[in-house]
Amino acid sequence: MNLAGIAVNIYRDQLTNKKKKQSEKQQTGYNNRLGWVFVSKDFTKETTKAVRTYGSLFNVSKDYTYFTPNTFYRNDLRRLSTLRWINAMSIDIDAKNGKNEGMTLPDVQESITQAGLPMPSLIVQTPSKGFHVHWFLEQPKRASDKLNAHYSRIQTCMAEMIHGDIHAVGPERLFRLPTDENTVFHSQERVSFDELCEWFQLVQEQDQQDVHTYKKGFCKGYENLLKHPAVQKILEGVNKGQRDMACYTLALAYKAAGYDEKTAEAYLHNWNQKNKPQMRQIEVKRKVKSAYNGRFHAPSAKKIRELSGMLFSYVIWEEAKPREKRTYSHIEEWEGDVLAFIRSQGGQVSGSQRDIADQITSSVDAEKKIPYATFKKVIARLEEQEILSKKVSGKGRGASTELTIIDEVKARRTQSDASKKEGQTPSKINGFNSNTIKDTVVGGTALPLSTGSSLALPKETLTPVILPTSSTLSKPAPIPGNVPHAFVSALYNRSFVDGRFIFRAWGKIQLAFKAFGITYHSIGATNDYLRLAVDAVAVTVEKKGSMIAGDFQGDERFLKYLFGTMKGLFANYRSDQLTQFVEEIEGLGDITLSHVGMELENELKASRVVDRELVEAKLAEIEREQSARQRRKHYHNHSAFELHSSLNQFKLFVKTDD
Repeated sequence: MNLAGIAVNIYRDQLTNKKKKQSEKQQTGYNNRLGWVFVSKDFTKETTKAVRTYGSLFNVSKDYTYFTPNTFYRNDLRRLSTLRWINAMSIDIDAKNGKNEGMTLPDVQESITQAGLPMPSLIVQTPSKGFHVHWFLEQPKRASDKLNAHYSRIQTCMAEMIHGDIHAVGPERLFRLPTDENTVFHSQERVSFDELCEWFQLVQEQDQQDVHTYKKGFCKGYENLLKHPAVQKILEGVNKGQRDMACYTLALAYKAAGYDEKTAEAYLHNWNQKNKPQMRQIEVKRKVKSAYNGRFHAPSAKKIRELSGMLFSYVIWEEAKPREKRTYSHIEEWEGDVLAFIRSQGGQVSGSQRDIADQITSSVDAEKKIPYATFKKVIARLEEQEILSKKVSGKGRGASTELTIIDEVKARRTQSDASKKEGQTPSKINGFNSNTIKDTVVGGTALPLSTGSSLALPKETLTPVILPTSSTLSKPAPIPGNVPHAFVSALYNRSFVDGRFIFRAWGKIQLAFKAFGITYHSIGATNDYLRLAVDAVAVTVEKKGSMIAGDFQGDERFLKYLFGTMKGLFANYRSDQLTQFVEEIEGLGDITLSHVGMELENELKASRVVDRELVEAKLAEIEREQSARQRRKHYHNHSAFELHSSLNQFKLFVKTDD
């Protein structure tokens, strides 16, 4: 495969076939999927160049040696903070300074196989006889601080496993450009990032020094447990000091494999004859009885590793039991208990994480406390769902953690789902109740408008009509309390009074915003976005009819048109925002322009950005403005120099003529 085929295989639609003209950009807008590829002659900044078209990449490949498999949203900074897309996992196997001396391609392939890694997509050999190994991702991953950090952790682990350079890690790094001469292996194989994450997690669970052959220690299912080499090693007999634990561990293995207690005891009596010295028969009987009557259903992987001295790991999925019969309940159910505890404390708790966890008990069994490890997983999940916020101050044992419920609607819904799993009967009333939040905007506190916002939401738009409750409506379902009142009013004033329909309409609005990367919180908390949603209702009613006029064309047609209208309005709004921003920065001085760029970069680093793609587009416009100014300065200086030279020649001519 030549460079053209490899490049298309990596970047796909992140590069274009030809450069867009400025007029085309104004008509079609800026594509936020595009990225810049950096190429370099060496590893110095002076020889680095950024390209965004396939033609440019192919043209410079003759003069440049290195490239970035991952792409950036800026063309002047090849940094971790400017990454846009992660396309490949790449490992540098160095052969300099005596490392990996004499390593061949079969050696690399063998180390990849032993590590349990999937087949790579591309292997390039370097002039120093090293190798650059690339795994192309099935789908590119949008870069973020969290993803970049995890990428580096996985990359470091992979480098350790296949003798790569653990110091040459990071998704922003340069690698040798593939050519027909240096490409020693290529395939159509791709790997998902989730698959690499699962591989990394399994390696971490081994807790062994020699992890290079960990896959040999993996066991699939209980049925293969007794056939595994590590268990077979224990079945060959053990020495004094290991017999009790070995007997108990093997009894659990037989139990997990489906053997009854008497059969397991008979097998273990035969096994006991191989021990030096043997256990008493009564002790074997006691160990088997303890294993079968105890709460453990399978042996400890750690104990098998210790007794056999071999690598061993297995993952088993079991059918869920009723919560009151489980040792560890499902994490979703613990989520409900954690949220209930925080809510009982006024929606916010603080202290050490262990102290907080120690106060949380099961809603089914008050004597059971949440395990600390489970507590940390629950908090991480709730953070990811943007239900909780976690703030840690201090370090070490003196650290204090503050947990705050930031989305009460989601929190109650999560707790409600957990209660249903515990067997509680959900309420059949679909009206206002103690769990219904009646804020004028979703999320409670409105966020400040983004820079350059031009739309203003009139006060009367945010003032809803008196909404019906279950007591004032007989047939229609009550109005949901978690939908912004401005949006409810826009529909209710046009006789759309059924709560189910309003809730579905709000769902279409959310989906439309989600297509542009706008989160649920930001819609209701930003006045401009609410105004757009209200306008979308007005346009849709005009096209698809209303209940008042009697020309309503049906739910599905209305909702489908509402979704498309909302997307169109927001696309125009974002374009207007960008146009206004361009006009504003054209009148700024150079220092102020740089300051605005720094503020936008800091905004991107924040955990919550209302419209990340718009901020990135603004940054790109600042870069274009700065480049244009540099070109104008260069042209002005060049023209002044030519004018000065012409004047000198004219003076010389006049003097000579005299």
